[in-house]
Amino acid sequence: MSLTQKLQEVVKALGTGHGFDRLLEKVVLVNASPGKVICELKVEEKHTNKMGTLHGGFTATLVDNVSTLALLCTERAAPGVSVDMNITYMSPAKIGEDIVITAHILKQGKTLAFASVDLTNKATGKLIAQGRHTKHLGN
Repeated sequence: MSLTQKLQEVVKALGTGHGFDRLLEKVVLVNASPGKVICELKVEEKHTNKMGTLHGGFTATLVDNVSTLALLCTERAAPGVSVDMNITYMSPAKIGEDIVITAHILKQGKTLAFASVDLTNKATGKLIAQGRHTKHLGN
């Protein structure tokens, strides 16, 4: 089983849960390679704010979860726990638009890992948001 296939099972499990992560059910894992994950999502009404654009809190959830998937694609394969997360919002994503979520592990040390996540409009390539995520990996 390839790394991409293994992670597709993880994504599927996230989307079928009973908690907040069930909003991730429409996330599609496109590719997984060491320290990098690419996912796609068609923005639906349940992902938006009252203005009909991708909700900032859901964007943060995507940054959190997709960067964690990228961590699972490292040799250590430890998901860690969040220490810090920062998101910069640059342009809206509207209902019906396809977005691409790309996560890279920037550095992984003994106890901390640093990730960068870009959300882009699939059709235009325009940057929607960019996140940085720091995770504690334990001892």
